[in-house]
Amino acid sequence: MTGGDRGVLDWFAAHTEGRPVTAIPCDLDPDWILAYLQDLGNRTDALEVLRPGGFDGYSDFPTYGVRAGRTLEPRDVSMNRVERIGEVVTAFESFLRDRPELAGTKLQLSQPHPLDLAMFVHAGGAVATGLPVGLALRRSNLALTALRNLPVFTESVLQEMREVRRRHGDLIVWQVETPISLLSMVKAQQLGALWALAPAVAGQLAGFLEKVHEVDREHGIETETIVHLCYGDYQHESLLSPKNLAPAVALLSRTGRRLTERGVPVPRVHIPCAYGAHPAPVDPEFYAPLRALGPEWRVIAGVVSTDDPDRSAQALSLFEQARETTAYGVAAACGFGRNKAEEAEQGAATIASLVRAPEGSSRG
Repeated sequence: MTGGDRGVLDWFAAHTEGRPVTAIPCDLDPDWILAYLQDLGNRTDALEVLRPGGFDGYSDFPTYGVRAGRTLEPRDVSMNRVERIGEVVTAFESFLRDRPELAGTKLQLSQPHPLDLAMFVHAGGAVATGLPVGLALRRSNLALTALRNLPVFTESVLQEMREVRRRHGDLIVWQVETPISLLSMVKAQQLGALWALAPAVAGQLAGFLEKVHEVDREHGIETETIVHLCYGDYQHESLLSPKNLAPAVALLSRTGRRLTERGVPVPRVHIPCAYGAHPAPVDPEFYAPLRALGPEWRVIAGVVSTDDPDRSAQALSLFEQARETTAYGVAAACGFGRNKAEEAEQGAATIASLVRAPEGSSRG
């Protein structure tokens, strides 16, 4: 997409086709955290490059370590997005002034989960080879470094979120994005260990969502958060291929219970069904685990392929049959940021054709 921030906002507004809109996205990096990972190479006072990377696929991501004698601090791993977010907000406010019919619409911004930041920074190689879990995790020094430093990444993210809330109030809706949480569950399923790993990963995700909720409450804000799951989509390549949606259901069921116990609102969630270059399956068994997901989750079905509207429609039908209700929303598996313009146009048209918003629904 071209035209800067305003061009992106206008593009999304033009493709709503008159349907109700609650938030409009404007990603700060179409490659998610690639620019962040590149920038860390300049922070040589705190970090050192253990393995360089040219980003030619997941196996070519860099790996960073903490310099000897240095204690990692939140500022060392900050995404440093506050000023950039301010630029997007300025564009969004101008956009709303020109479109009074969208009054009350929020600006949706990406917020990578601290777990994902820590893993991609310190353990890029481990991520590329399919994630170590269980005993393999104990033997992975890189992954253990990531987990040891996770509290630092978490505090860094929360500091930035606090400052953004202080400056811009409730204008922004955060989309918490975490491929690592879902990929951990896929790996656990492959090893027959979903039951063992799900509580820990779900507890970590729920704990972060609880902290985000606390930041909002500090500022008197009750804006909802969105959780975006995916299997990785760099260069349209997934890190792992799911057998079915059981990993997502296992993660979300435990996350939802923890949030409910703590009095934290359960967010909307995007569940990807397509992965990498593979379209969403049209096998009912792939979607069957959705029957076990509680009604507290408002689910966005990530079933849309940019080149196959008929298959997308069939996948949505199977998704909703398994869920036994209409999907809260319909989406691609991992957005349109890495698609060519014509592909994004086709994907948006497919989504518009699939959305059958009943009266009073927010779907779409």
